[in-house]
Amino acid sequence: MRHELAREWLRFTGLNSRSWLRAISGSISMALWLLAAIVAMSWYGIARIRVDRYMYWIFFTYTLYSEPIWAAAEARSSLKGGVAEQILAARGDLAGVMLAWLFVDSSIWSALDSAILLLVFAAIFGRLPELEQPLLLVAAVPPLLAFSILTGLAALYVMSRIENTWIAGLAFQLVVPALGGILPPTVLPRGIAQALLLSPLQYVIAPVIYAGTGVWPLDPSIILVIDYIITISSIAIVNKYKKSLVFIL
Repeated sequence: MRHELAREWLRFTGLNSRSWLRAISGSISMALWLLAAIVAMSWYGIARIRVDRYMYWIFFTYTLYSEPIWAAAEARSSLKGGVAEQILAARGDLAGVMLAWLFVDSSIWSALDSAILLLVFAAIFGRLPELEQPLLLVAAVPPLLAFSILTGLAALYVMSRIENTWIAGLAFQLVVPALGGILPPTVLPRGIAQALLLSPLQYVIAPVIYAGTGVWPLDPSIILVIDYIITISSIAIVNKYKKSLVFIL
C-alpha cells in the first residue's frame, strides 16, 4: 500500500493546470455554499441555534465525507477508459490501487476545501469557529475518513455497474449523509432525532459535528465505541471481498 500511495501522489501532482483550476473552483463553490447557508439561516431567524456553532462543522464534516465520492466519480471515467486492464496486467491488485487513489485525492482536496471553509468562516464572523471538544474530535475524524474512503470504493463499484450514475451520486452524496446525521439530531425535532438515531450511519458521520459543537445525543463514549466497531467491521468486509472489484470490468 505504501508504494501505491507514492504512485498516486506522483499522479496527483502531475495534474495539468486545467484539472487544478477545475478542482479549486469546486472548493470555492463549497465555501460559497457555506456562505449562502449561513446568510439564509440568519435571515430567517435561525441564528438562535447558533448558526456559527453548527454550520462550519456541518460543512467540514460533509467535506471529509464527500471528497472520496468525487474521487470515485473521477476514477470511474479512467477505469472505463481502460486503466483497469493496465492495473491488473501490471500489478494485479485493482482494489489496492483504487483505495490509494481515493485516499490521496480525497485527503488533499479535503485539506484544501477545509482551509477555504475556514477562511470564509473567519471572514464572515471575524474569528475562527469554536471547537468545543478537541480530543473527541481527534477521536472522531479517523473513523470518518476511513469509512468515507470505503464508501468511495463502494460508490466506484456501483457507478461502474450502472449506466445512470446520477442515481448513484444522489444516493451517496445526499441519502447517506442525511442518514448519517449531517443535519445533527441535536437541532432537529425530538421525534425525527430519535428516528435518525436508529441509523448505523449516524454513529460514523455525525460524531465529528458532535465533537465540534460539544452537543451529543448520547454519551460520547458510547457513540465513539459504536463508531469504531462499524468502521473496523467495514474495513474487514472490504478486505475480505475486495477481489470482487475485478468484476467491474
